[in-house]
Amino acid sequence: MPIRVTIVEDDEILREAFAETLQEDTCLLLTGVHGFGESFLAAVLTERPDVVIMDINLPGITGIEAVRRCKELTPHTQFLMCTVQDDDAHLFEALCAGATGYLVKDAAPEDVLTALKDLHAGGSPMSPGIARRVIRSFQQQRIPSREMERLTDRERQVLELLAQGHRYKEIADMLKLSIDTVRTHIRNLYDKLQVSSRTDALNKLYPR
Repeated sequence: MPIRVTIVEDDEILREAFAETLQEDTCLLLTGVHGFGESFLAAVLTERPDVVIMDINLPGITGIEAVRRCKELTPHTQFLMCTVQDDDAHLFEALCAGATGYLVKDAAPEDVLTALKDLHAGGSPMSPGIARRVIRSFQQQRIPSREMERLTDRERQVLELLAQGHRYKEIADMLKLSIDTVRTHIRNLYDKLQVSSRTDALNKLYPR
């Protein structure tokens, strides 16, 4: 069976280039092409892609938010983020949302095809420069801030699971808690860390 691939890219020229490249490979089946995250989410249950090429800076909802919402609908869909944005903030936010591959837009067509197949086979393809930053970040010693030391053991557990990209319901199921209790823990740890979002909290957990 060919690998089912959907493209979500707002640049029409690049979108067409991706589509032409995919259609030349018999191992891949183009199931959908979208310029907006909203149209992709509306069609994803019909298209059922195995892998999605996802742009980050989409009009309307961002590619990162589209990944996050899609993972709730089709958890097994894999995402290859393909964008000019290769800074750490976008990189880690995309990975936390559920992306498992990350290429910059100047990647050669054959590299994109190889990345799609690697992703479907269970790999996590990344452009060399991006992979180096990921490795460097995880090699850095995690130094708890004073705010981190104020967290309870349960709040630390919740934060660790947030860092792994889990949604509130998943965390509740894993820790055998109600969703309301998980929300309370998250509100408390946000207050203690003096942050207002998952990304800011992760920056405290993984200082860079």
